Amino acid sequence: MRHPSLFTRIIAFAGVGLLTLAAPAFAVDLDRFAERLSTLRGDVEALSTELDLTKEDLRGRLRALDAQKADLQVRVRQEELRLEQLEQALEREREVREVDAAASAALAPSVRASVAAVRASVQRSLPFRLSERLAELDKLEVALDDGSMTPREVASRLWSFTEDELRLARENAIDRQVITLDGEETLVDVARLGMVALYFRADDGRVGRAVPQGEGRWAWQAYTSEDDQRRLADLFDALAKQIRVGWFELPAAFPEVQR
Repeated sequence: MRHPSLFTRIIAFAGVGLLTLAAPAFAVDLDRFAERLSTLRGDVEALSTELDLTKEDLRGRLRALDAQKADLQVRVRQEELRLEQLEQALEREREVREVDAAASAALAPSVRASVAAVRASVQRSLPFRLSERLAELDKLEVALDDGSMTPREVASRLWSFTEDELRLARENAIDRQVITLDGEETLVDVARLGMVALYFRADDGRVGRAVPQGEGRWAWQAYTSEDDQRRLADLFDALAKQIRVGWFELPAAFPEVQR
């Protein structure tokens, strides 16, 4: 029987030694691989959880968007209905305005004639703030002509103006106004007895009354009689003290008003 040579035994021994030395290194690599694999598995699970959360968040957002969409659709429909109602109301208003315009056009001549009649009455009345009263009527005529007021509105304003004229006829009062006295514009006190008589008292002591001149014209005449001046002084004092009712002796108390 042939025995292994010494060389063969040496090689075998060396191989066994190499295997013995390689085993620990291989075991270390397996541990590292297992650890890495475990780490990767954890990362995958974390990413999977994060993905699930992201999906749930997206689903929640989609549900919220769907709810908003439904709400917006409801609002759009409500606005469409409101717009339809506004258009219908606008159409009704347009029809009413057309009817009013036709009625106003028919009413305008009568209102214009009424303004002219009231103007003529004012021009014949006492010259108490005459320019201001006529200016109010001018405004009504202009508003009627340019359409800034409807004939109904002008008629309503004219009625109020007429009521003011009636109030003037019922009242006794003191006021201030500018008159033409001896050819000069003078600010004076005026004592008005309804719309029957109008007296003045200037700051320089002159007193007098408005005297009709015919055709709606008036003049301011000063009294020179001391008795007349005293009587007017008593009248102004009484009216200043709010004495509206009583017996007063007046010079030419009721001058005839031209008509």
